[in-house]
Amino acid sequence: MTEEQLRKQMVRQAKSWLGRREADGSYREILDVYNSIDPLPRGYRMSGADPWCAAFVSAVGKACGLTDLVFPECACEPMIQKYRAAGRWVEDDAYIPKPGDVIFYDWQDSGQGDNTGYSDHVGLVIGVSGKMLSIVEGNCSDSVMTTARPLNGRYIRGFGVPDYAARAEGQPGAAAASAAGEGGKTEGEIASPREKETAAAPEGWCSVSLPLLKTGDTGEAVRAAQLLLQSRGCGCGPDGADGE
Repeated sequence: MTEEQLRKQMVRQAKSWLGRREADGSYREILDVYNSIDPLPRGYRMSGADPWCAAFVSAVGKACGLTDLVFPECACEPMIQKYRAAGRWVEDDAYIPKPGDVIFYDWQDSGQGDNTGYSDHVGLVIGVSGKMLSIVEGNCSDSVMTTARPLNGRYIRGFGVPDYAARAEGQPGAAAASAAGEGGKTEGEIASPREKETAAAPEGWCSVSLPLLKTGDTGEAVRAAQLLLQSRGCGCGPDGADGE
């Protein structure tokens, strides 16, 4: 395939999952594809309780047979680290992405200066028209949706730029995946696959809200909070994220 054909393949696959959502369980096909990656990044198997935007992009790459180019991960920051390690990370405000590029967001972006914050969300660029980007995102309002974002707009953290040209030229691209640490844990990588979520995202953007928790609470909301704390380096006792 040519580079353009590889990019179009990624776009077609992403669009084929539009409308998959948590409410009816149809999104689980995406998790199944992600969990079929061998080896699984950091050995973590995704469950229905996990935020799955990064798993969505990774599953698209897996379904297209491009995990050596579209680095699989179950969370945004480790995915960014892989693109950085492979020299395929771009945060130049002048960059105009192409279909098949991976776009990362940081909801805490102030809009002032270069956004270098912690990434909260990720999607796949499917088109560029004038000053607007078309994107397919998983775990967006608990489903796979298309969104429109302004080019070089607020909240854009940067881009992972898979080296489709290398595959088109017949190069295996395995060295890049190895350098990115696929399946292994790199220095500084967050300890948990959980991604930071925030209820402060602007209208029309993805967010997750947790209830107010107090001593004695149990359940999945507690476990989610524990995993979020672990992802930022906090300990949760000898039993870890046990939901208590």
